[in-house]
Amino acid sequence: EEVTESDDEDNLSSVLHQRAKMPWRACGKYLSAAGILLLPLLLLSQLLKHTVMVAIDYCLALWTEHAISIKIEPETKNCSQCMEFDHSQYSKVFSILCCLGIVLCLVTSIAVEWTGLKVTKKLHSSLLNKIILAPMRFFETTPLGSILNRFSADCNTIDQHIPATLECLSRSTLLCVSALAVISYVTPMFLIALVPLAIMCYFIQKYFRVASRDLQQLDDSTQLPLLSHFSETVEGLTTIRAFRYEAKFRQKLLEYTDSNNIASLFLTAANRWLEEYIGACVVLIAAVTSITSCLYNKITSGLVGLGLTYALMVSNYLNWMVRNLADMEIQLGAVKRINGLLKTEAENYEGLL
Repeated sequence: EEVTESDDEDNLSSVLHQRAKMPWRACGKYLSAAGILLLPLLLLSQLLKHTVMVAIDYCLALWTEHAISIKIEPETKNCSQCMEFDHSQYSKVFSILCCLGIVLCLVTSIAVEWTGLKVTKKLHSSLLNKIILAPMRFFETTPLGSILNRFSADCNTIDQHIPATLECLSRSTLLCVSALAVISYVTPMFLIALVPLAIMCYFIQKYFRVASRDLQQLDDSTQLPLLSHFSETVEGLTTIRAFRYEAKFRQKLLEYTDSNNIASLFLTAANRWLEEYIGACVVLIAAVTSITSCLYNKITSGLVGLGLTYALMVSNYLNWMVRNLADMEIQLGAVKRINGLLKTEAENYEGLL
């Protein structure tokens, strides 16, 4: 009995360890199927787009700061003549950056969709060739529904869901990195607190990702009985009324609804906990360092406002980054399952075609 219990504990610990790991092989398979040209284009377009977005915010901060300083300076010096601020130069730079940002957003969207389309075509073609050349024992031991799911549900996930999740994940990650970079540029003292904050975020997302994936699967699994019971009730409404089972079916519907609402409530609470806990720490540290730097190092109010604005948005970016990471982990299971079928050995056929 002791040996059996120890084996069960070892199996449970190994399962939990596997659940906490990212499917890096499936991710590498997906990115390698994109090709040598599309992957650098995707990364370069994302980096340029977020660089331009940060430049737009920085330009607005300088524009606001200079406009305010021009208006305040004559009042402090008691000048009778008020200097007029020239907005034309800033408006031209701002317009050029906005147009460049729109073009880069279009290029990024096209690159993401093109990558998803190419990966889907390549994986579907490779899978079709493997299944056609598979030996007969493969079809005798593998259920037909499993093979059809690889061509239907998994290919649909790779075609439609993974590119959108990949774009959201890259956008939220780069936005979070750019926000932390801007805060560190405005207040270098923030770098001192960034290291323990990054370590804390790593361990929090490590446990949150597993919980979020399980809660999402629980939400999906509790939603299916609710929809099935509702459709069965509608179809058999005449029989239910004939036997006077309205109260019984109503009670069953309320039980399924409660089960689904509990799963949705826990998932929403976990997302809000992640956003508020980490975001509050970032905002507190950024606010203290910004105010301290403004009082002692004479940092302009425009840059302080820019840093605090990015600090307020870090919590939302971190939340979306971890949630998209959990969604990507679930969706990469389709690539993993297709990759498992791609390892099928072909039939040893030496005849004439």
